[in-house]
Amino acid sequence: MRPLFERPETLREFVRLQHSDSKRDLVVVDRGKTILADVPGEEQNVGTAFGHDRGNEIGRTLEDGQPRDFVEESADVSEAINLVVVPIEETPGKIVGAVLFEYTPLLNAAQNRTNAMLWLVGSSTAAAMLIAAFSAFLLLNRFGAGLSSLNRGIEALARGDSGARIGHASEDEFGQLAKGFDTMAAELESSRRQLVDQKAYIEDIVRTVAEGIAVIDGDGRVMSVNPAASDIAGRHASKIEGQDWRSVLEMRGPTGDRLGTGASPVELALATGRRHQSEVRLVKPDGSQLPVIASCNPLNRADRGIVLTLSDISELRSAERAVNDRAEELAVLNRELRETSEATNRLVKLGELLQACVTFQEAFSVVGSAMPDFFGGLSGTVHLTSASRNLVEEMAHWGDVRSSVGQFAPEDCWALRRGQEHVAGPGMLTPHCNHITENGGRGYVCMPLAAQGETLGIVHLTEPNAADRPDWLAERKQVLRGVVDTLALALANLRLRETLRQQSIRDPNTGLYNRRYLEETSSRELRRLERSGQPMAVIMLDVDHFKQFNDTFGHEAGDLVLKQVASTLLDHARESDVVSRYGGEEFAVMMPGTSLVDAAERAEALRKAVKQLHLTHRGRTLGTITASFGVSAFPELGASWAEIVNAADRSLYQAKADGRDRVVAGLRKTDPDWDLSTPDRSAAEG
Repeated sequence: MRPLFERPETLREFVRLQHSDSKRDLVVVDRGKTILADVPGEEQNVGTAFGHDRGNEIGRTLEDGQPRDFVEESADVSEAINLVVVPIEETPGKIVGAVLFEYTPLLNAAQNRTNAMLWLVGSSTAAAMLIAAFSAFLLLNRFGAGLSSLNRGIEALARGDSGARIGHASEDEFGQLAKGFDTMAAELESSRRQLVDQKAYIEDIVRTVAEGIAVIDGDGRVMSVNPAASDIAGRHASKIEGQDWRSVLEMRGPTGDRLGTGASPVELALATGRRHQSEVRLVKPDGSQLPVIASCNPLNRADRGIVLTLSDISELRSAERAVNDRAEELAVLNRELRETSEATNRLVKLGELLQACVTFQEAFSVVGSAMPDFFGGLSGTVHLTSASRNLVEEMAHWGDVRSSVGQFAPEDCWALRRGQEHVAGPGMLTPHCNHITENGGRGYVCMPLAAQGETLGIVHLTEPNAADRPDWLAERKQVLRGVVDTLALALANLRLRETLRQQSIRDPNTGLYNRRYLEETSSRELRRLERSGQPMAVIMLDVDHFKQFNDTFGHEAGDLVLKQVASTLLDHARESDVVSRYGGEEFAVMMPGTSLVDAAERAEALRKAVKQLHLTHRGRTLGTITASFGVSAFPELGASWAEIVNAADRSLYQAKADGRDRVVAGLRKTDPDWDLSTPDRSAAEG
């Protein structure tokens, strides 16, 4: 328990109670004669020096420990007050202060009793002197005994012994003082027990609390630490207590940098006397750093010490790092997802554009413009395998670098050989394809375009700086596969549509365009020529006596005749001409920009070429093949396709009627030679 002098409120309460009971002045001073407690109404004197002992009786008593009496005379009191000063010892020989008692009422009481006794005795001076001397002796003995008992009790209380009692049972002033002293001592003892219990409870809390707690005095010395503080500091309590805090608690900034002088929360709290809190890193003896929250709260005591609370936040920071790492991972995933979504949208758009293309030229034009969006910074090509399967030809290119030749054989590419992607470059053991030009430090990949069980060609990508970017393909692999799959499917569909289109517009036996294609094309071509003012001619021809070939040599021989006639027509046709099988053994040739006269000359040349055919079938000679020709032209013989064809048909039938193997040109419907009722017309057909 703390000594009484360290509990000024309790000391003042004691003085107040004593004054209330005895109505006597009672003053307590410390070793420097500073008033610690005074009677009610004189509280303003607390903290000031007592200077009303002219002979420095208080100072001498504090030095030699001998009680003394003196008379207090000052302007503050109306009459002199008799006081006795009694020293207070904390331990034997160690005086910590003194108590000043007013004994003027005692002297007055003694004087009154003496006067009464003198009145009873009478005028006998000797008897009065004896009685007075005897009374004074008794009074002084009783005063000395009471004062001695009170002094012993106060000394015991000053030493912290709250169990001390005076036990003075008289009814005089000393008895009242003793009674008040014993009451206060009992209350102090009860308070001590409560304080002991509270102290034990608080110490138990401090020992078990998770936060580290250290008490640091005003000079920066660590007075005490709890177990948690020892664990956080990484030192035993015996190595911390009594040491300067800087030598056992090295603090750094939140990022591990050294703090400037006076910048730590401990220094700030000690310097300002105010609360300071901040995050710091505590350096342990092994050099590791522990993130903590250091809270410094000032103590309400003379040395201006502080209580330092250390809260370990390493788990919090670890959790924050985990959250940050997870956030970064999510950001990367979101970015990848966004890039994938954008690539998917581009793939969908590419697929839509390719599906809308009607020719391979349109498709490869779309590919050449779209590929840089997928493979920014890379050059590449798309090669397509020919229908004959013996040639791979470049159809589209993008970028500044050409690392492949334009045409090569399928066996020159490892991707086409193996049917899977082929990657080569610096530091790789894979062989280079034969279609690759000088490679240097480049890297490349060939991806086969495969769809519907058929390999259509390859997509070729090259990275000029592959030696410095070994992961150039990994970051584009998924996009590359998507592009290849989309392109392969689109090209397969386009090829299928082209096949179906060819089947719909071409005769399967001769390979010529059919009548449907001729009519669609001729109508469009006729409108164009009409706008430009150019002529157009049509030749209609029919193989003579074709039924006899079928009846004599069979249908295979008849098909052979049709194929050879078709081949002859193609050999003599221009690029702008449209040669078609009009039906059965009848053929038609549309010649844009050709006049009627020129068309008749070309028909004559064709008639001679057909007649020069010498065909054999299974060892048998098929004989001479002839054909009859009818020629018409725009605009002389009609303004529409139907009129032109009808005019050519009339000329053809006229050639048949005239004996076959001839050319008839420019026969109009009004001509006298044209008569649908001609008796030999039906006989002339074929």
